[in-house]
Amino acid sequence: MKVNKVELLEALEKVKPGLANKELIEQSTSFAFIGDRVVTYNDEISVSHPVTGLENMRGAVKAKALYEFLAKVKDEEIEIEQQENQVVIKAGRSKAGLLFEQEIRLPLEEVGEIGKWKKIPEDFLPALSLCYPACSSDMSRPILTCVNVREDKVEASDSYQIIQYQLKKKMPGNFLIPASSVKELIKYDIQEISLGENWVHFRTSEGTIFSCRTVEGEFPDVERFLDIEGDEFTFPGDMRESLNRANVFAKKETDVSTIPTVKVKAKDGELILTAQNEYGWFEERLKTEHKDVKFSFSIGIEFLVSLFDRLRSCKISDRKISFAGDSWKHVIAVMSEDEE
Repeated sequence: MKVNKVELLEALEKVKPGLANKELIEQSTSFAFIGDRVVTYNDEISVSHPVTGLENMRGAVKAKALYEFLAKVKDEEIEIEQQENQVVIKAGRSKAGLLFEQEIRLPLEEVGEIGKWKKIPEDFLPALSLCYPACSSDMSRPILTCVNVREDKVEASDSYQIIQYQLKKKMPGNFLIPASSVKELIKYDIQEISLGENWVHFRTSEGTIFSCRTVEGEFPDVERFLDIEGDEFTFPGDMRESLNRANVFAKKETDVSTIPTVKVKAKDGELILTAQNEYGWFEERLKTEHKDVKFSFSIGIEFLVSLFDRLRSCKISDRKISFAGDSWKHVIAVMSEDEE
């Protein structure tokens, strides 16, 4: 079977988020070829994408070995031959044989049948991108580690901050999806949705199907916390450059799952930004117009940068700070000096 290597690599790249780091489930670190699609599954995410030229191949091959070999092959066209217990790849003067399991043992039946596809609102992806950084990483409260999708809203909270996005059009139902799944999902240009019993499925115009397990439970009612009255606080104009410098010390390379955060403190006419990771620390003081304002809060630094691109001010009340755009609100609990 002659195959375009570039197209095959692109297909494999599309389904990588469905791979597991460790094989706790059989073949969860493998690419499974089923008919005209390549599939991955790790119990939380399953991704499939069309492949051309391999319609007659059925079985699983270790993802790392296949991907790395193809990435190092210079030829654009390769030959792939399925044998009894191996798949042989020929590329120019190179030839490689990879262990091939003809029996698919991935529990793909868990994902369930995909029903009717429906269009998603055009602002659904921006809503997910804006909301998921506010999710908690504390697994003792699993509901708060998820993004809550309601018919007309997307929202998230870690109990210290709340963000809610008002969609322009309604979604076909309500569901909770883990922030870890959302982080991968927003990389795709999804166009359609099909909501199942325990999984939700999304499809792109290229035919990629991204499925993720939903979480059972009821998200807390956050509406009453979102409307606050307070004084307006304007951020310094050069704050974005300061955030870029702080970001160097906010990223934790030993724990990439942790969202990089920055502490923002206002005191005596200054805005103080601090960040710290395993390699060092950062502090920068910026002058503000507000000499009598005092507050302190921590926030995901990339999220704050995105906020700063949209607006330059917020509202401050006794115990909260509020950001708001045309279709979204974000409220953060602020700390007093005694609580720091």
